[in-house]
Amino acid sequence: MKRLFAVICVFFLGFSAPAWSEVAIGITANFSELDTDGSETELSGDLEKTNANASEDVTVPEVFAEVIAENGLVLGVSYIPARELGSRSRTDTSPTADDETGDAGVYSAKAEVENVVLFYTNIPVGPVYAILGYTRASMKTLESNPTGTTYGDKDVNGYTYGIGYRGQGLPYVSNGFYKAEVAYTDFDEFSATDSNGDHKVTASTDVTSVKISVGLQF
Repeated sequence: MKRLFAVICVFFLGFSAPAWSEVAIGITANFSELDTDGSETELSGDLEKTNANASEDVTVPEVFAEVIAENGLVLGVSYIPARELGSRSRTDTSPTADDETGDAGVYSAKAEVENVVLFYTNIPVGPVYAILGYTRASMKTLESNPTGTTYGDKDVNGYTYGIGYRGQGLPYVSNGFYKAEVAYTDFDEFSATDSNGDHKVTASTDVTSVKISVGLQF
């Protein structure tokens, strides 16, 4: 909450800048590495816990819009389309003797991130700028298992920090610009219990991104 409060303060205090002189729109090629640590805990019986981790490289498109102050301060918002984070499965071949549910079989799950929105500010620091942002995303779980249980969907928050460089001018476009950025996003832990109350899953995801953007300034 303290980090969220700090981001919101910086973002909205930016509107007290003397003058907003320009607006900009653009597109981004986002090259990211997603590192996720997760666990599944059986809430009945012996509370067995299974841990797992995964790393995935993804390339996703991103669109953004910004307002730019005369002093170089930027306030912006970007949007990333849905992205599947991968899938995991496990197989239970022999239910225990006291298990009359017959829930042996293949359990598979995957997650999709939808409606990823980043609110950010770029703060000039010499020839580069610092990035500070707040990310909101919808985590959609897609399960397949013998019991027919589901985990439901949740929204998660993330906090972004980074550094970037902005250059003016593109070939044949006088009002064009380009950006190169490196950023790190730390998402809050995702936690959900299945619809039967038998299993709980948790996941924590960090994202390291390299972004190349081009846009138009008006």
